Amino acid sequence: MAKLKIAGAWSGVLEVELDEWTVPMLREEVAKRSNCGSESINLICAGKVLKDSDGAQKLTQLGFKNNSKVLGSRVCADQGKALKDELMAEEERSI
Repeated sequence: MAKLKIAGAWSGVLEVELDEWTVPMLREEVAKRSNCGSESINLICAGKVLKDSDGAQKLTQLGFKNNSKVLGSRVCADQGKALKDELMAEEERSI
């Protein structure tokens, strides 16, 4: 078993099988441990945002090794929508 060091929304070490785990599996586990939905977690490793479209590939195929570090950041969809609505309202007032 390999270990991945996770920081961000949840910090700790996950023991995973790099030849079996995929990005969606990793995202689901980090989301479960950080008490939020998997759709609200962004995973970043080696400066690359991991996408679920990479889901068919195993973590080893994506370049993960034992002791790889992953940043799991929490994303709030409502926060982005609120900012967009606020900018649109401000734009309408200026017209």
